[in-house]
Amino acid sequence: MSKENVSIRIFGRDMTFSVSPKEKNNLIKSAEILNSELENISDKSNALVIAGLELASRSLNQKETSSNKNSDVNFSKLIKKIDKVLEK
Repeated sequence: MSKENVSIRIFGRDMTFSVSPKEKNNLIKSAEILNSELENISDKSNALVIAGLELASRSLNQKETSSNKNSDVNFSKLIKKIDKVLEK
């Protein structure tokens, strides 16, 4: 499967991910959601942790109330990719 580089900006930091075309739109949308969440947090020194916890909590709540497993987002895979980029 072919991969393409996708550049996104999270919390003022530019990151590039190598993703399949199928994952590209989800990555971009996820970055937009995360940035939106970060804008609403006043504690900027802990904003990434707070936003991550808030989004994870929402995901868990959706899983509990949703009977449609096909709509679940694979946050753990996305978090691993972000962690890998942040280690650089």
